[in-house]
Amino acid sequence: MTHSAAPAEVTTDDRYDEFLHGVRERFLATAEPGVALFRVDTEGLFEAYLAALTPDLAVLDDCGTCRTFVRRYGGLVAIDANGRTKSALWQADRVPPAYTRAVAALAAAVEGRAVVSVFRSGDSSWGRAEKGGWPHLALTPPDHQVHTPSAITTTAQYVAARNADRETLARAVTEFPHDIVKKAVALLRTEQLYRSDAILGAGTWLLELHGALDKVRGRGDAAGRQRDNLLWSAAATAPAGFCHVKSGMIGTLLGDLADGLPFDSVKRRFAEKMNPLQYRRPTAAPTEAMIARAEKVIGELKAAGALERRFAKLADVQPIWSATAEPARSTGVFGHLVPAGKRDGAADLDAEPTVITWEKFARTVLPSAESIEYEVPQANTSYGAMVTAANPDAPPIIQWDRPDRRNPVTWYVYVNGSPATQWGLRPGEFRRVTAVVGHPVTWHAPDDRTAREQAVLFALAGATDTTYTSGAGFFPEFLTSELHEIRKTLEAHITQAVVAGKDEAEVCGLLMSKGGKLSHTFRVTSGGVRVRYTLDRWD
Repeated sequence: MTHSAAPAEVTTDDRYDEFLHGVRERFLATAEPGVALFRVDTEGLFEAYLAALTPDLAVLDDCGTCRTFVRRYGGLVAIDANGRTKSALWQADRVPPAYTRAVAALAAAVEGRAVVSVFRSGDSSWGRAEKGGWPHLALTPPDHQVHTPSAITTTAQYVAARNADRETLARAVTEFPHDIVKKAVALLRTEQLYRSDAILGAGTWLLELHGALDKVRGRGDAAGRQRDNLLWSAAATAPAGFCHVKSGMIGTLLGDLADGLPFDSVKRRFAEKMNPLQYRRPTAAPTEAMIARAEKVIGELKAAGALERRFAKLADVQPIWSATAEPARSTGVFGHLVPAGKRDGAADLDAEPTVITWEKFARTVLPSAESIEYEVPQANTSYGAMVTAANPDAPPIIQWDRPDRRNPVTWYVYVNGSPATQWGLRPGEFRRVTAVVGHPVTWHAPDDRTAREQAVLFALAGATDTTYTSGAGFFPEFLTSELHEIRKTLEAHITQAVVAGKDEAEVCGLLMSKGGKLSHTFRVTSGGVRVRYTLDRWD
């Protein structure tokens, strides 16, 4: 029995319920987590569907509700690694024989058309599964395919931004050819450019895109559409800011290389722009309209509690190593006595000092370390602190924080270093390490695609930023891309903001990064042996 207004008696069983089930199963098999969906033009699709049915079935299936569904959702496609589109709904071998030809026609029509937009919807039901007592084409998308608007961006604005990203990326790919991008990535990998790790991910991503585009053979319409699809896919799934090649630091490097500048000039210009006091910070004064927009957005963020921050505690972070809590000393009459078994060999054996890289230290020393102490140097060094959202339910404003996987932790460091005394440390002492914590962006993605930051923080017992007075505890480069439009006004706001809980902070200490100077010494105890390790380089 079919679903439209039909004669009172139907002599054939078209197995319409199986048809609907086949469409739903095809969609669920296609729209898996991490798969982006796109739209093609749906003009004439429903007519093609009816034309491929038998005349009797076409009359029964000529339904306004299903026509609307096909117009809105019938053109959904996914894009594979080679740039080929696959219909998200239509697969002939999933439906009964009466619908095989029609579904094959829909799939061929959809997969032969050009992508016109990214697709996202905030609706939890697509179409109307029942109307007028009849079943209709409809879908219930999985949660990961339902878009959740942010505090300042609607679903329509999100889609428009992704579509604009595709245009921006297409221009960048044309302006910066494969050879220039390859040279830039090779230079970044030498680690001779200041903070090169911060944009290596963007460069590698662009290089991989060029490689995928180059693999498409031919110059006809089909090949052109395939390349265009690769751009759509890249734009829809890119980490924040990656599509804006020309306006980012990777664009500066690519432009300098394209202009044939000598290495010394490239290196100097790169270092100037990658200075944290300049990187991704606005230079032009905001317009009146920008100020009005920013005030509205900041008002919404403040109302939602997104701008309130506090110093982090150990419970807020995900350490790669943490100290074992010392057992409480007995307060009894004989609590001062040490059992014989513990007294024997109690003194740690000091082994010879060792010079080691951070990566080897993390791989071979940390797993068995029972205690770690940091030798506080005389000179200023890169001390920092971690901060987090004061309200854990506030909407995300940090790139690596997501509604479905919260992680609002950031860190800050003084650009030119700071003295040990500012953090309650004494030069020359060995201060106990309570935890070793990687950059927050890596907590849920050990092989982070952005390669944003290769750095760790050694949290030191009792360390706090004693001279801290104001500042929200993060750089503008940490913000989500949707906040970049108001970053000048937002930066002015967060500069004056005060992070709560300074005296209760538990994640303050040495911040060590791949691009910075190392030569830090630690004393590690394991199995009764104590070794001094000097970390002289990252890898």
